[in-house]
Amino acid sequence: MPKTWQQVIFGRPMRSIVDVNVLLPVLAVGHLHRDSALHWWEHCGDGQVGLCLPVHMGVLRLLTNIRVMGAGVLRPQQAWEVVDQLRRDPRIALIERIPQTHAHRWHANIARREPTPDLWTDAWLAAMAQATESELVTFDRGFQSFAGLKLRLLALIGNS
Repeated sequence: MPKTWQQVIFGRPMRSIVDVNVLLPVLAVGHLHRDSALHWWEHCGDGQVGLCLPVHMGVLRLLTNIRVMGAGVLRPQQAWEVVDQLRRDPRIALIERIPQTHAHRWHANIARREPTPDLWTDAWLAAMAQATESELVTFDRGFQSFAGLKLRLLALIGNS
């Protein structure tokens, strides 16, 4: 049986690519969507959650943003330590190599689109999930617009 991309890179199947908007509530006590994010997170097995550089950077950016974190804002070194601890969590599979099909899928995800603020990063992240045959886990309903994307939309608090 041929090995999947995840098995070649990680030695086991990676189930999910995680979005910033899921990791932030996992890390930020008191976040509105923490319960929903933790429920998903606690059911993930070792090596099943793919963490890529744009998400890694996004989490660092948000943890150090006073408008997002309020009184819980972290200094850069503190944020680095929090994310470093996250990277060491056995559930995390660091994605440090980009599959060959990623660029083609990224381009396909932006073709015939109108400009939007999050187009490039969202299309990149969707392409990573598509290229690795993983589901993308997010609260962002905008990802529904990407064809061929395995998508797990977590429930927003107060929404059905």
